[in-house]
Amino acid sequence: MENIIETCKSLDYSWLPPEIGNFKLNVTGPDEIVKAQETLAAGEAVLTLPLFHYENDLGWKWCALYDKEVEDYTVHVVMPLFTFVDISFVRQEFEPYWQGLQERCVQGLSKLLINSAENFTYTYMRKGLQNWDYESVMPAELEGFVRDITPKNAVRMINGSYIIGEYRKMDECTGLLLYYNEYRDEFFAELRYQNYPEIDHHLDAKSLDDLEHVLSEHLKNILCELNSRG
Repeated sequence: MENIIETCKSLDYSWLPPEIGNFKLNVTGPDEIVKAQETLAAGEAVLTLPLFHYENDLGWKWCALYDKEVEDYTVHVVMPLFTFVDISFVRQEFEPYWQGLQERCVQGLSKLLINSAENFTYTYMRKGLQNWDYESVMPAELEGFVRDITPKNAVRMINGSYIIGEYRKMDECTGLLLYYNEYRDEFFAELRYQNYPEIDHHLDAKSLDDLEHVLSEHLKNILCELNSRG
């Protein structure tokens, strides 16, 4: 890890725009390097070295960092209820990683989290999700949960999955994630309770008609049940 810290000690961040859409820049590298050096000097392990991130008012983050566990320079997309890696930026060596960020950082963040419709595939469009009138079965607020992802701004992940809906409590890691997987052509949901993942099969569906039905039947009850815990 000492070599990684040395490589990143004198980085030039001046090329980074202070804002990308509604995401604001936070350069963390210099402070994190000091912390990492102190941690290593104390004989403890350093697992990540965050360099910078962009964050919006919803708490969505696009983070550039070194990940010791996989020994890669990478980008983590950190959302309130889930995290994943943007594999298009992963590199083992620093120079191609930093160059890739300089060339594609703005485009990569924008396409993934701001103008996410640019990531919609033919299969996603053919399913009718972008033009689906979901408001009656996915209201903006329900049982104290806020909807901050919809089929119109779905987040494309890996393995053919999109998050097409998210309901969450703004002050805690509790809520519901609704997925569409284009390879399996199916809808399904996951729950989070205080950041612990759970599978819930009440929202399993194969078609939009089926999905509308199970949402109207079960979504409110699922969120009520999450509220009743604790």
